[in-house]
Amino acid sequence: MGTAMTPSEILQRRWGEPWLVAAGADTFWPQLAQWQHQLQHTQPRDLLLAEPDPIRLLAAFFAAAQRPCRIWLANPQWGTQEWSQVAAQCQPDLVIGTVPTAILRSRQQEKNNRQQLQDTSPIPLSSPTSLSPPPSSPAPQLPSSPTTTLHIPTGGSSGNIQFATHTWETLAASVWGFCRHFDCDRTNAYCLLPLYHVSGLMQAMRCLLSGGRLVIQPFRELLAAQDIEPLTDPSFLSLVPTQLQRLLASDHDFTPWLRQFTAILLGGAPPWPSLLQTARHRQLPLAPTYGMTETASQVATLLPQEFLAGHAGSGRSLPHAHLSILDEAGDPLPSQQVGRIAIAASSLALTRGATPIPSPLLTGDLGYLDAAGFLHVVGRETTLIFTGGEKVLPQEVEAAMLATGLVQDCAVLGVPDTDWGERVVAVITTTEPDPEIRLRSALQAQLSPYKMPKRWLVRAELPRNAQGKLNRAALRQWVMSQLGSTAATTGSALASGDGADG
Repeated sequence: MGTAMTPSEILQRRWGEPWLVAAGADTFWPQLAQWQHQLQHTQPRDLLLAEPDPIRLLAAFFAAAQRPCRIWLANPQWGTQEWSQVAAQCQPDLVIGTVPTAILRSRQQEKNNRQQLQDTSPIPLSSPTSLSPPPSSPAPQLPSSPTTTLHIPTGGSSGNIQFATHTWETLAASVWGFCRHFDCDRTNAYCLLPLYHVSGLMQAMRCLLSGGRLVIQPFRELLAAQDIEPLTDPSFLSLVPTQLQRLLASDHDFTPWLRQFTAILLGGAPPWPSLLQTARHRQLPLAPTYGMTETASQVATLLPQEFLAGHAGSGRSLPHAHLSILDEAGDPLPSQQVGRIAIAASSLALTRGATPIPSPLLTGDLGYLDAAGFLHVVGRETTLIFTGGEKVLPQEVEAAMLATGLVQDCAVLGVPDTDWGERVVAVITTTEPDPEIRLRSALQAQLSPYKMPKRWLVRAELPRNAQGKLNRAALRQWVMSQLGSTAATTGSALASGDGADG
C-alpha cells in the first residue's frame, strides 16, 4: 500500500492519475506543480491553509507536506472569535485561502517578535503552465520529504479551538490500520465532510496512499440528489449522525445507493438508538466508529457485518491501536466494567496545543470493553452529573429521551444546586405540545427518579458543529442565563429559548 513512502514518493508514483472526482479535479496536478514551485521559492516556516476550494486545498497541502514547515489547517468560515483563538497559537508567514488577515496581523504586532504576515495566492491557472506536466509526461523529480508537522484543528465539546500536531507518519499509520481492519489493499471514498477536519482529510490520505479514488461533493448537493457519482469497489462513505438522519428522511430514496457501500462510517457524535435501528432495518452497511483528531480518526470500528448481526458499540480496535479501560488509579479493569478509556496507537498526535500527548492517552471518555473486545462508550468524565450523591450519565438520559420519538434533539447537563449539589437539566428541541408532561410519562419506567430532569428548557436548535458534536460550553452558558432569568420559578416549569443565540 505504500504507507511507509514519503509524500514525494507517493506523489511521484501517482503523478497524473485521475484519482480525484470533483468540480475542477483536472486542475489538481497542475496546481500541485505550481504550489511546489511557489513553496520552494517562499520557503515558509508556518503555512496556514484556509482554502474553501477542496482541489486547491489538497494541492497546496500535499505540496507543503514535502517541505520542512508547519502546516495549519483551518476552517475558512470561522468567525472573529475562532480566528482570535487561532491567532494566539499560529503566526503564519504564508496564508493560503480566505483569512481575516487583519486579526492575525494585529496579533503579530502585539507580540512584536513575529515575522509580518504574507497573504499569498497561488500562480493563477490562467497563467502559463510550463510547470504542469501533460498526462503523458513523466512525473517531475520532487524534493525528498523532510520532517513536517501537520496541525489539525480540534475543538471537541469545549468549543475552544486547539490544534493536534501530527506527522506524515502518524497519518500514514492510521491509513494502514484502516486498510488492515477492513481487509482491503485499496480504498475509495465518497467524501461529504470538510477536508480541514480530520474526518475529511483522512479520506484523502487513505485514497492517495492506497491507490484509490476520492469523490468530493458538498452534502447539500447530494441531499438534492444532484450528480451522484458511481461507486468503485471497495467504497467507503463517512457521515455524522445528523447527515445520515437527513438522508434517511429525504424525499429521495437514498437507501439503494447507501447499500452499495462497503461500509458507511458513522462518527463525530454519538448516534441515537432509533437512528441505528432504522439503519439496521434498511440493511445499511453501517460501521459506527470511535476516534478523535488526536488519533488521526478512528481507532475502533464496528464492521458492517457485525452491525447487521445486531452487535452494538464501536467495535474492536484497529490493528495500529490498543484500547484499555482504566480505573481512577490507572489500573486496567476487566471486561464489562466501566472506566476511563485509554488509547495507545502509532497514529497518536505529538501534542495538543502546546501539551505533549502521552501514550496511552486518557481520552476523558468513559466506557467498557465487552467479552468480545467491542468498545462501548457511555459518556464523558467531565459531563458526569453528581446529584444527591448519585452519578448521572447525560448520554443515558439523552438516549432515553430520543428513543421516545418526542424530541428531535436533546442535551442533558448539571447545574449548581444548593440542595442536590447539581440539578439535572434537559434542553430539548421538539414540536410536541406539553412536551414535559409527555416525556415524564414516557421516561418514568426507563429512568430512576434521580436521573429524571428537574428542569426542562426548549430551544429551536442546539449548538452543534458541522460534525454534529454538541458545544456543551455554549449550551451551559445559555442554560445558566435562562435559569438566571427565571430564578423565581420553582419546580420544572418550561422556559422557551427559541430566540436565543446559538
